[in-house]
This record gives sequence, structure tokens and C-alpha cells, in this order.
Amino acid sequence: DMAVDAVGGDAPTPAGRPTALGPAAREDVPMADAGAGLPEAAADGSVADKSAADVQKMEEEDDDPVVQECDVFLNRMHDPPDFVGDLYVVQFPMRPIYRPYGDQGDLDRVELKQKGRRLRMTYKLAQGDNYDGDSVISEKMGGKRSVLAATVVSNNACSYAVGVIHQGKLTLIPVRGVNQLRPDFEDYDKDRPARSAPAAADAAGDAADRAAGGGSSGDSGPEDEAAAPTTLNVAELTGGPARVEFQAVQTFRGLARADAEPEVVEHWVRLDYYNQKSSEAMDIYEQHVVWPAAAAAQCEADGEEPDHPKLCPLAFDGDKETLLGTMCGQAVPSRRREEGSSKPDQDGLSVYVLSKMPPERQVEALVRQFVVLSYSRQLRKRLPPSTLRAHGKDEQLLALLRRCAVLVAGNWVLKSELVGYEGTEAFARDLLLMLLSRKNGKITFDEVQKWLGALERFRMPGKVLEEIASGVCHRETNGSLRLKNPPDDDFRRKFPKVIVEYDKWWDQHRAEQVAKLNTSGGRSSRGNPQQAGAAVAQRQRAKLMGEVREALAPGAVSLSELRRHIQKKNTTTVVREEELQQILALPEMEVVRIRELYVSGRTGNEANDKLRTVLHALLRGKDTVTMQDVAAEFERVHGEPCKVSSYVLRGFLREVAEKLDGAGETWVLKGALVRSDAQ
Repeated sequence: DMAVDAVGGDAPTPAGRPTALGPAAREDVPMADAGAGLPEAAADGSVADKSAADVQKMEEEDDDPVVQECDVFLNRMHDPPDFVGDLYVVQFPMRPIYRPYGDQGDLDRVELKQKGRRLRMTYKLAQGDNYDGDSVISEKMGGKRSVLAATVVSNNACSYAVGVIHQGKLTLIPVRGVNQLRPDFEDYDKDRPARSAPAAADAAGDAADRAAGGGSSGDSGPEDEAAAPTTLNVAELTGGPARVEFQAVQTFRGLARADAEPEVVEHWVRLDYYNQKSSEAMDIYEQHVVWPAAAAAQCEADGEEPDHPKLCPLAFDGDKETLLGTMCGQAVPSRRREEGSSKPDQDGLSVYVLSKMPPERQVEALVRQFVVLSYSRQLRKRLPPSTLRAHGKDEQLLALLRRCAVLVAGNWVLKSELVGYEGTEAFARDLLLMLLSRKNGKITFDEVQKWLGALERFRMPGKVLEEIASGVCHRETNGSLRLKNPPDDDFRRKFPKVIVEYDKWWDQHRAEQVAKLNTSGGRSSRGNPQQAGAAVAQRQRAKLMGEVREALAPGAVSLSELRRHIQKKNTTTVVREEELQQILALPEMEVVRIRELYVSGRTGNEANDKLRTVLHALLRGKDTVTMQDVAAEFERVHGEPCKVSSYVLRGFLREVAEKLDGAGETWVLKGALVRSDAQ
């Protein structure tokens, strides 16, 4: 395999071509005289045919011929939950040829500031011929280590990528950041005041002695004293040296602004690191970097068409303005881009959290989050890439939407029974949704009064009706109700058959609901406090079910941790552990219990679910496991080796366990160490 680094310097300029600095010139090529070598003109002013043929031949030879064509695979290395990675280009300090790298010591730790895209590497100094143990500062201050900190090199107007050619196919991986490493002397700066304090004290004592003795010798006169420059010794004032730095607050335009808010300090996060020759590094390279090219080459060798979702051709959105802006170097300002990228994660439903759920749960979670959901603007943009590749066809997504939502004015609204409404309350909500569907997402004040009049015989509380209306609509100043999302005309144009289908469904559903209410008597819960309380509890439980699924998706938590997490989202109601236990025990929740921990069960990926089941069974019987234990148990249970990569296995281990420091690949169940210390 050949690695192609696209982050290199400028391409060499062919001799004889003009460059950005002016025409190219070479000393070994003599300059021709003016007019020398020009073709002679005929009597009619035309150029001779021979000269024209020479010019055409020169142009053909100057072209860059196509030597080979190959398929290109784009790999963002962002496929949660299986693999999420960033590629950094690291530039180490240059060394002379007689002092190559290798004597810098052993790599001790690697740290990252993800938002700042900065790396920091710490080496244990090798005590070789060039090591002076008497001159270094104390080991407590880090004197026996060397730190290389990164300076980020960024250019928002262009993007870099690293290419890998594998079996004749090119895989491109975007570069997250370019880091230039430089020596970091922060430890020495911290130790400098302590080392210079004795010297400063001696200097202060000498000055006091001179002052007590009437100054220095009388050789210097008044003229010399007047001519002597005035100096300010910061060390004498502070007891040590001081560093004064000016740091301007930068905006995205590069201008300093006095009233700008201070940036939030980001802490270093320690990373696990593996040598390039280790099995873990090779595992990431083969299964998460060049795997698309390798799989496509294997299918080509077998004479088969690749059917894996990751090998499908890319579908571009066709946005002309974005394409032209990118080609012309019009980059989005970094502040606006960061603000736009942070909005989807504010509701807790990040791509990573969604990817830990089965596809049907992902769609339902998004519908619950938005209540009124746009198919193209919200659903397709929020689903994980792996879900869109495997279930991204319109027919598949619409089938998942039909299970949990109904169509209203081109938008999808969560079904009333999933919200927690039953009986007359569900009928009232469905009747409102039907009116909104017929009136293209907006009903006037008179139509609102007709809706309320149709519900008078059920004697429903006004608070419940207001809750139903505010859940899906915005109330305007004139008393009309407007759906929370504008009508999705794009969905109407793309799926006219679905629109006709739901127009008929609403009429049929209304007739069925009316017949059902007439049969049951259509009594409201207004006159029965117990029924009213049960209805409120049902809606609260339906809401908690979605929040519990979101809380368990990142990893295992205890019941008390889960209650605290859910309570923060419900500030007006009290969340009790007994209620959460009832929700966790529901079969449709698919929650797995490992001793005192609860974790989400099925993820929708068969290979991953088989491995997670084996891992959870192991941790029910023992506190600590190793990766070898999991692999051996998987082969014993399923009769075949585990094909899931080591990186993915570590991700599943982090869900329910913590890695022991200094114990290799030994993992301990979350909370086990705390319980053992308490005992």
C-alpha cells in the first residue's frame, strides 16, 4: 500500500512556466534574442504550416496525460457507534541530519483539546550521554520529562485530506487539524520563581547593607547620578521574575474587541495511544481506514456488485450556491459554523446517542423530540449516517414513520397514544390534527371555537384542551392556531400518493373514533379525579420512556444516577425511583440489567448485539474482564471467532466498565471499585 499525503507543500513548478513571482528563468538556458526563432510570415501575413504544426506538437507534449483511473472512496471515519475518529497531521520539530529522532525518550502520555484541535505529547527523558541529572529541576515539577505542545495551523478557505491507495483504489480521509509541535517549557516557568528566590533575597540584603552604610563609594558625583538611567527591577518587587504578555481577544474577523466574552477554558483529555506497529493500530487501519477500498476490490475480483451501504455511490444534494461558494473559497465564519453545529446537540439527541438505538427507536426519538417533524429538513438531517446508508430509502423511512406518527400538512406528528392520550382526550387531539391537515396547518379563531364546541358534550377540562393545543400548535394574537412547523410543500411534491393516502385515512379514522366513543359513552375524566390522575400519569410515563432511552444510550448507569439525570429535565415534577423501575421493567424498553447497572439492550446491528450480549453475561458473574476473555467467551458461545474490531469492542467495554490503570487491557465493572472500598 502507498500512502499519499495531501498536506504537503507547493507542487514543483515546471521549468519555463510563469509562477506567482514572475517568469521562470534558468541560468543554464541562454536567453534567446528578440525575434529569434519566430516563424516567418508569408506574403498574405499567415504563419507557415510547418510552424503551426510545431506549435500544436508542443501543446500536445505539454499536456499532462492521464496515466491511470481509479475509484475514489470518501471515508470520514465517522460511523457511530462502531467507529468515530479524527485524523491529525502532526509536524515534529526539525532536527539536523546528524541527530535523528529516537533519543527523545519514551512516549508517556498523549492529551487532546478536541474543540481547540490541539495535541500535547509528553516523553520520559532518556538518560543517555546527553542527559545531565544535576541540572534538571525536581521530578515533582516534571523535570525528567519533555513536553511537545501543538500550535494549530488552520485555513478555513480550504480543506486537506490524506489519501491511501489500496489495491488500485483511492481512499480519502479528511484532515481534522494540522498540529505543529514545539517544546513546552511550562514546568520550567513554574519552577523558575522558586529557584530565583534565594538570589533575589541575597540581592535585597546587599541593597539593604549599602543603604545602611550610606551608599557606595564617593567616586560618583551628582553628574553621574543624574546621567544614570532609571531602572525598575520587577524581581525585587515580586520576589521573582515576571512575564508580561498581551493577549488580544479575537473575533472571527481577526479584530480585537474589548467587550468580547472570555473564552471557556478547555481542559486536556488524556488519550490511549498505540504504536504504529501494534495490532490495535493495524486493526484501525485495515477495518476503519482502507476497508471500503479492500471490500470493493474483493467484490471486483469475485465478479460481484458491492451491495454494502458504505460502498454505494454518493448522492449529492445539488446545492449550487454551496458548490460555487466552496470552489471560490467562500468559507463560513468559524463562529457561525460552530454555533450551527452546536444546536443539534442541545436537545441531547446527538448522532452518537441516536446511533446506539435501533432504527425504529431513532425515528421515534426524533418525532418525540420535535413532536411536529419535517421529513427532509429535520428527520433526514438528524439520522446517523449508518442509518441513512442501511435504511435511508424513502420507502423504508416512511414505513418507520407510519409506526409512530401521522401526516399533517406535509409534516409528521407523534401519534396520540404514544403521547399518552386515551379515550376522549385522544379523540380531541386527533380531531384537531385532522382540522390542521385539511386547512394546511392553520385554523382560524372561528374554527377553533367549532373544535371546542364539538367537544362540549365530553366536558373536558380547559387545562387539558390547552395542553393538547399547545403541544402541536402556536397560538397567534388573533386566536388562531398554527402548526409548529410550516406546511412541508416539498414533501407534498415528492410524495403525492402519501398525501392522498392520509387524506382518506383521516376521514376513516374520524368515523372509527366517533363510533368508538358512542359505544363507550364518551365519558370524560373531568368528573372522576382518579381517572384524571391516571391520564396525567400515563402522559408522564410516556414522556419518561423516551427520556430513559436517551439516558441509557451512552452507557450503563445506576438507578440513582438515572433518577438524577431525569430529574434535571423535569423541574416541575418529582421523579421517583419506583416509577423508573416500572418503566425499566417494560418489555418494549429492552433494557438490560447488570447487577446494579442498567444499559440499553438491542442496537439493531446483529453482530454488535451478539458481542454485547456475551460481554453483559460475563460481567454479571465477575467484576473484571479482559479483551481476551470476551473474545474467548464469544467463540465458545457462537462457535466462531469474533469479527468485530478491537476498537468497537473497547467502545462496548466503556459502556459498562472502566479501564484499570497500569493493568493492560483489564476492565472493571462500573462502580465495582467503589463498592469494594465501601465494604
